[in-house]
Amino acid sequence: LLEDYVQLRERNGASPNSIRSYRLFVRYAERYLKTANARDLSVMDFNRFEQRLLMPKGDGGQGLCRNSVINVHNFLRGAYNHFVDAGVCEANPLVFVAKPSPERHEAAALTEWDFGDLNAKLEEALGKEVLTKADYRAAVYAFAAWFSLVTGMRVGEVCAVHRIEVKRSQLYVHVGGTVVEKTGVKPYRKNVTKGRKCRNVSVTDEDIARIEAFVELQNRFLGRLGASIPLVTINGSYMRPSTVSKAFSRIRDDCKLPQEITFHSLRHTHASWLIANGCDLKTLSERLGHADEATTLRIYGHLMPGR
Repeated sequence: LLEDYVQLRERNGASPNSIRSYRLFVRYAERYLKTANARDLSVMDFNRFEQRLLMPKGDGGQGLCRNSVINVHNFLRGAYNHFVDAGVCEANPLVFVAKPSPERHEAAALTEWDFGDLNAKLEEALGKEVLTKADYRAAVYAFAAWFSLVTGMRVGEVCAVHRIEVKRSQLYVHVGGTVVEKTGVKPYRKNVTKGRKCRNVSVTDEDIARIEAFVELQNRFLGRLGASIPLVTINGSYMRPSTVSKAFSRIRDDCKLPQEITFHSLRHTHASWLIANGCDLKTLSERLGHADEATTLRIYGHLMPGR
């Protein structure tokens, strides 16, 4: 039943990352729920199941954090709602299961002290004469990091931007998709973002000049390419977001930055810069492509003026 539900969510447009998580949650259910019949599972069964997920592996549990268990809970609750609608079960036991309290984490962003070293590293890679494939690859990774810093884009969105979506005369970048990666399949672009909102992100004349300089470098190394190729690319095709993220982690380690800084921290850094310079909540939410302002407030409320 759970596998049928996952397939339904997949056909209805759930992201590959979500589907991958759902299938992991199904495996947890197979491992720890002793009864296979959905009708026979009680509130107490699910309470014990979630406690087992929280238990350390050394004690026979799964060792998940509270937020992960909340995600499992929400998945099963949605599945049971579907079972009830389909007439499989009379009631949803997850409604009465006490899920764990969430763990609150502040978004990790670069500090003023960290930024100088990182900026110098990116400038070095982008300003270096490209002679080898390794030089070019380093420039691509540095550009991807810089691009996220000045636009606040997610890594999948950075990988999905086409050259033609950089509107040089109008000073904005159109964010209209994200790159999806699956095992055994070439990365491809999905024409919708995580927040399911296409958007235009304004940039400065200086930003456009940096983008044009990178495109010129790219043309010199790869030959003149069309306007519809990805801006962040090694050979004209889409790059795996995980590859770009791992490359940034190596840059971070070279700069001796804290381990909690990841590629996604560049997006958080961009948001913190905007807030520090007086950007209002609605504009920030639209620029980041959040589903609504409540999401933005939940993530960045602690940075708002007066806090």
